[in-house]
Amino acid sequence: MGRNSERSGATDRLRRGAAAAVRGGFFRITVVATALFLYLPVVVVGYLSLSPGSQPSIPLDGATLRWYVAVLSDARFVRGLVTSGVIGVVAAVTGTGLGLLAARTIVRARLPRWLRAFVGVVVAIPLFIPTVVVALGIGITAGQVGLGFGLWPVVAGHLYWVLPFSTFLIASRYATIDGRMTEVARDLGADGITTFRTITLPQLWPALVASVLFAFALSFNEFLLTFFLAGSGMTTMPLEIYGKVRIGATSFLNAASVLVLLFSGAVAAVAASLEPPT
Repeated sequence: MGRNSERSGATDRLRRGAAAAVRGGFFRITVVATALFLYLPVVVVGYLSLSPGSQPSIPLDGATLRWYVAVLSDARFVRGLVTSGVIGVVAAVTGTGLGLLAARTIVRARLPRWLRAFVGVVVAIPLFIPTVVVALGIGITAGQVGLGFGLWPVVAGHLYWVLPFSTFLIASRYATIDGRMTEVARDLGADGITTFRTITLPQLWPALVASVLFAFALSFNEFLLTFFLAGSGMTTMPLEIYGKVRIGATSFLNAASVLVLLFSGAVAAVAASLEPPT
């Protein structure tokens, strides 16, 4: 009996070890496959951006940085980068301000639960409406009020797009703040502004900065809304990249894509370090 029990226990341990090895191997394969799926195209674009010729092929005949110099020397592309940056800053700062107000309403407003939930649904609606429909609506509205196409309709479209992300990012941090602290401050005589400035804002600050950075990255890379609302009088970085795709400027496009990826990735990394996903 004792030997049978020992054999049975050893068999169970072997089975558990084999099952754990299979699970571990499957997990590692899944991680590697996911990483390849996400980042292999980026690596290929970076590799091809070093091609000496305008139409790269694998393997490359050599390596050069001439296309990066060409991108940074292209006045139209640089102007598009600057325009995208300005629109991104306006959309990010305004979206974060409005998102803060919406987050406070959803999390802390002294309203019925159903009404706060309704506000959350209203803010989230842009996530579920096709971008083409949003662009069409903003374009028609801008035309009716005399704005036409151009900078302000594009800013409005980008703000409409980034607002839900800013709102729910800030709301997730707002929900972690102990509401009793603000009540104590009010009991001690602090007014609403003083309470927000001294208690709430310091705890929200990382989320606010992360919101600005995330919203900027979203706006900076937005193409479809810009394509429909910009008209012929302005250009942005995504529109310039689209124009290069149409004329087949492959190596130039690869170098421009790498620069944009590095910049957007750095912004997103800083934002994620300030407000890690939960």
